[in-house]
Amino acid sequence: MSDQSADAGVVQSRVQLERLVADDELAGRTIAGFAAQSVGLRSIDLDGVTIERLDLRGADADDTRLERAELKQTDLRTSQWKGALWHRVRAKDCDLTELDLTGAQLLRCELGPVRMARIRLHRARIQESKFVDSELYSADFANAVLLKVTFEGYEHATVSLSRTDWTGASLFEVDFKRANLYGANFRGAVLVRCDLRGVNLCSADLTGARLIGCDTTGADLDGATF
Repeated sequence: MSDQSADAGVVQSRVQLERLVADDELAGRTIAGFAAQSVGLRSIDLDGVTIERLDLRGADADDTRLERAELKQTDLRTSQWKGALWHRVRAKDCDLTELDLTGAQLLRCELGPVRMARIRLHRARIQESKFVDSELYSADFANAVLLKVTFEGYEHATVSLSRTDWTGASLFEVDFKRANLYGANFRGAVLVRCDLRGVNLCSADLTGARLIGCDTTGADLDGATF
């Protein structure tokens, strides 16, 4: 990317965005204030971008690299990020409902507060990241691998991890901080040294799950199946 293109200013229209996508020259830019539904962002470099007040519903960003990025007040509902890399991404006041991160990698991200109901993280690898005050109702973590991940702000009634799917997932040193996991599915999951103190696991399915070195002090298991 040339110095001239790097200094070209804020991206403020879909036409400008699509031109820069074609040239793969979006790294380091601020992209703000317009609608770009179903835009093609596949397999590009979004290193150092700030995305603010954008409508990216249904965007195709499969296999894209989003690194050292800020997402603010952006609508990403139903957008596709399968196989993408999110590294040091901070998202706040965004809507990620039904966003698809199947097979993606999330490294050192801080997500929240955002809406993430029914987000797909199937087979994703999530490491050293935080989910903060974010609605994750019915999120899909099936067959995902989580290492040193923290869920903060889930001890209150406003956001939850209820009915999340952890089927076959592997969780290492995950801190749930008294989260509401009502009706969650942990069938065949492996949890190693996870903090489950005070969590609500009422009606959860723990069939075939293995808990190794986990702290379950005060966990509510009323109606859970094993």
